[in-house]
Amino acid sequence: MGPVLCDPQTLIKDLNPQQSEAVKYYGQALLIGAGAGSGKTRVLTRRIAWLLAHGIWASQILAITFTNKAAAEMRERLAALVGPEAEHMWISTFHSACVRILRRDGDQIGLKSGFSIYDTADSERLIKLIGADLNIDLKRYTPRMILGKISDYKNSLISWKDQLKTYAADYRPGQRGYQMGRFDNVEELFAVVYAEYQYRLSQANAVDFDDLIMRTVELLRTCPQASDYYRHRFRYIFVDEYQDTNHAQYVLVRELAGIDSGEQADPYAAGAGKVGPSWITVVGDSDQSIYAFRGADIRNIQDFEEDFPNAKTIMLEQNYRSTQTILDAANAVIAKNENRKPKKLWTALGKGDPIIGYAADNAQQEAGYIASEITRLHTEEGVAYSDMAIMYRANAQSRSLEEAMINANLPYQLVGGTKFYERREVKDAIAYLQAIVNPADDVNMRRILNVPKRGLGARAEGLVAMYADRHGTTFFDGIEHLDQIEGMTGRTAKPLGAFRDLMHELTDFAREHDAKPSEVVAEVLSRSGLLEELQRSEDPQDASRVDNLSQLQSVAAEFEQNTPDATLAGFLETTALVADSDQLPGENEDSGKVTMMTLHTAKGLEYPVVFLTGMEQGTFPHSRAMEDASELSEERRLAYVGITRAKRRLYVTRAAVRAQWGQANEMMPSQFLDEIPEDLIDWKRKEAGMERMRGGWRSGFDDDDEFGGWGDDDDFGTSSFGNSSFGGSSYGAHGGSYGGTSYGSSSSRGGSSHGSGRSTYGSGSRFSYGSSSYGSGRSGKAGKVTTRHTKPKALDKPKTAPASALSKDNNLDIADFHIGDRITHDQYGLGTIVDTQDKGRNSIITVDFGTDGVKRLMLRVAPIEKL
Repeated sequence: MGPVLCDPQTLIKDLNPQQSEAVKYYGQALLIGAGAGSGKTRVLTRRIAWLLAHGIWASQILAITFTNKAAAEMRERLAALVGPEAEHMWISTFHSACVRILRRDGDQIGLKSGFSIYDTADSERLIKLIGADLNIDLKRYTPRMILGKISDYKNSLISWKDQLKTYAADYRPGQRGYQMGRFDNVEELFAVVYAEYQYRLSQANAVDFDDLIMRTVELLRTCPQASDYYRHRFRYIFVDEYQDTNHAQYVLVRELAGIDSGEQADPYAAGAGKVGPSWITVVGDSDQSIYAFRGADIRNIQDFEEDFPNAKTIMLEQNYRSTQTILDAANAVIAKNENRKPKKLWTALGKGDPIIGYAADNAQQEAGYIASEITRLHTEEGVAYSDMAIMYRANAQSRSLEEAMINANLPYQLVGGTKFYERREVKDAIAYLQAIVNPADDVNMRRILNVPKRGLGARAEGLVAMYADRHGTTFFDGIEHLDQIEGMTGRTAKPLGAFRDLMHELTDFAREHDAKPSEVVAEVLSRSGLLEELQRSEDPQDASRVDNLSQLQSVAAEFEQNTPDATLAGFLETTALVADSDQLPGENEDSGKVTMMTLHTAKGLEYPVVFLTGMEQGTFPHSRAMEDASELSEERRLAYVGITRAKRRLYVTRAAVRAQWGQANEMMPSQFLDEIPEDLIDWKRKEAGMERMRGGWRSGFDDDDEFGGWGDDDDFGTSSFGNSSFGGSSYGAHGGSYGGTSYGSSSSRGGSSHGSGRSTYGSGSRFSYGSSSYGSGRSGKAGKVTTRHTKPKALDKPKTAPASALSKDNNLDIADFHIGDRITHDQYGLGTIVDTQDKGRNSIITVDFGTDGVKRLMLRVAPIEKL
């Protein structure tokens, strides 16, 4: 584990000046502002190798990434640079590093080393059990909603004790007969459930995903012996994707580095020395901070120089991935965000092809165009299917895209669907393994009690649970004492005893074969009856479930081969810490399929050809962002991420009409399209059919392609929506009730309730942009086109009326409103105008209401008065 002896100059000879400076920097705190495609992983690994070459010990290094895939890539690169020394570093995700720390020292905070790690399904199951015991209306307060709130608490390091003290001081975790019905304050409900949830996790010797960070911070803050050990072990800490860290992760990094310990560094020591704060290198790009919905705090990277003494920032702006055209588009969009460090990506790869734009009449035509382009690129230009990706803002958009891919007989893989480890049969098998490793895990023990069916229904489970509650013991301990349970009949006792004996036998087998998880998996599948039940089934879907169980055993075997000290508990850790992006094919692996995914999932990936779809106001940017400046900034960062995923060719597509909440709504072009310089986009079809009809003029480009004509007779044409036909232009809710949509509700347990339908224009209406002609597109290379809106034919009364259909008019003139003017609003109170946009009847003002945030208001409907 000694220093690596190699020629340091070989590490920097092929780097650009900024990369070289970052690799060689000698100081306590370094922020590498790495633009998209700027070679950040290369710089990070070379910097580690550089330090090793100058006398640092590998065991002093902790390198943290956000995905197992990124950690594996970093490990491989370092092994190529420094050889076996890479094995002595800690290179892992935040959560994996915390698991390792808690396995070693968790007993100091009451956590035994064999603890279980609950995934979302386990946690939801536990919340349901708590909800039933506390008489909570779980239809009103859903388990996902409650877990989202608990996750927010944990990401902010707010303890259950603090919440209980503040909102429900009379509740004691574990008490029975407590009725929640008397509470009107939802904060009291959350506080009580949070406390009970943590109590039951503790009883089960289990943690959830967020606990891994929070409890590690607790350990480092409350146990001086443990904190001293890790602070003096990890003298050099590296954090990748720093812009994605939440508050808990930020505090964890500070604790590990000893920034606030008060310990002074040795002024004569080389490097970080043995005492004092550790040296920290963080790599990130504030322009790619897109995970606020799950707790990421962009201030962590923005305030790095303030948070860490003597910090240095080095910007990497040379891009090695994309063409200059693509980078110019990305630079133009992100430049609209305020309060960002100036950064302009450039490349030596040349200008490249123009961006291709396409305006479809509806989502089906948009999808059809994309499918036809994929077919053409593959057959005529030889582009591999795996080199193409379709990206969208929300999972809800994938349906029409999937249909088009199926109709065109194109191979594709959908990322972000039901994950392998969340499939029922796989979850059942893993629940057996968890119960074997940790018999105190009540959630998983209760899950498998009657899986496969063995005559132990709700009554049997209830009897055992009641006994366990009364005696303050675990569910399995209740099974162990089944002969002492009141009301236990012989009919129930017999299968219960057989289950107890089965678990004893499987536990003994697992103990004897702990180093061979694949053999334990095989034994569980066989002895439990899980495999036999599926093999006997005549349901054709069960055949694929058998394949999934076979795959689980293969994964366990692969884990054995790749892990020298493999254990069953270690295998279960790997299954618990898998992310969506970890399941994608490797960079050089040809899956033979087009990849379809959300933009959030696409972060960190790259493809030669990218289709960026749904470029409409209310879709992307999302409707929530129309009234919130910070959310609009996040949407713009998401657009920046999407654009920079493309290496050679980028397509941007939109639909003039998109179905939302059962209605066909007219959609305005995304403002992000307007922010891209028009000479960068080659519009194959600039306007949708109805936009041409309203505009009453022909554009100056070729309309003869299959998707660009006026007719309705093409394969993907402008077919009718509901009862409305294109010819009648009766598209229901013109302008779109964007504020009420639930697109983008793919948030994990981050907590925010998407699609909550907030007021945008201050009039109580639920619209963002309405049908105002927000830069409604440019025709070919010509100037901007203002879309005129015809009055829609009467249809069934929609749930919400679009902004353009609102008859209300304050008779206020945009010319009377200027930046800096003060207004008063019926709902938000006093505010200051920070921007105005003259759009005629649909003019917009942007107002800063202080604590209520920045709002975009449609002047003619907003209940305001100028002061």
